Amino acid sequence: MMRGMMGGHHMGAMMWGMGLLGLFGLVVLILLFWEAAVRWFSLPAIILPSPSAIAIYLYENFPKLVGHAWVTTYEILVGFSIGAVLGIFIAQAMMEFPLLRGSVYPLVIASQTIPKIAIAPLLIIWFGVGLAPKLITVALLAFFPVLINTVVGFESADRGHLDLMRSVHAGKRQIYWNIYFPTALPYIFAGLKLAITVSVIGALVGEWVASTKGLGYLLLFYTQYLDMVATFAVLIVLVVLGVALFSIIAQAERAVSWESRVRSKSRVETAEANL
Repeated sequence: MMRGMMGGHHMGAMMWGMGLLGLFGLVVLILLFWEAAVRWFSLPAIILPSPSAIAIYLYENFPKLVGHAWVTTYEILVGFSIGAVLGIFIAQAMMEFPLLRGSVYPLVIASQTIPKIAIAPLLIIWFGVGLAPKLITVALLAFFPVLINTVVGFESADRGHLDLMRSVHAGKRQIYWNIYFPTALPYIFAGLKLAITVSVIGALVGEWVASTKGLGYLLLFYTQYLDMVATFAVLIVLVVLGVALFSIIAQAERAVSWESRVRSKSRVETAEANL
């Protein structure tokens, strides 16, 4: 049995390594094709800068980019945390009070039809030029996917299990801890992964409206002066940041979600069967 578990872990690590190697190869091919196309067609940097020029800029301005990236990362993490906690809390309240769900749910859905770029200037007027408007913008974007997915997850709880818990006079805390939250975990993490992605957009929107720091500020500044090399460098930092944050949520899901472990085990068994 221990040997089987070790073999499963080894197979999973090997599959992950092969996927990473394939991704690295694909990225290298794209960069080589991009560099060759820029040189072959003699494209000016204002239209499409070469990867080598972008790499040189990243190397020469790395401390500056890291400083601005930290500002944006802080806004993303704090705003995302606020939105995620509120989403889970309100989803739980809506499960407990159906009347609240009937009144709040339509308002939440209606609020998502309003472009956040239109709300950002109002937040500046109400809360001033500072960190608060950016955190609120990020939290508003992160809130919705977490709320919707958590509600769906709670509603997916098996009624037979709920009836069994109630038949032994289990309290609400025990029911949530043993039934609702384990069932909803895959849905919650799906919402969290979507929320962390849109949180990056929220931070950029907040920095575009009023900021002197952050990757969004740099992006707006460089595009105004048509500095495409610097613009692409900032975009690459944003992509790396977004992928890193998404990966952290995905790793947390693998660590705590039962469904993720089942999917991983199923993939390993399928791969072993095909060997």
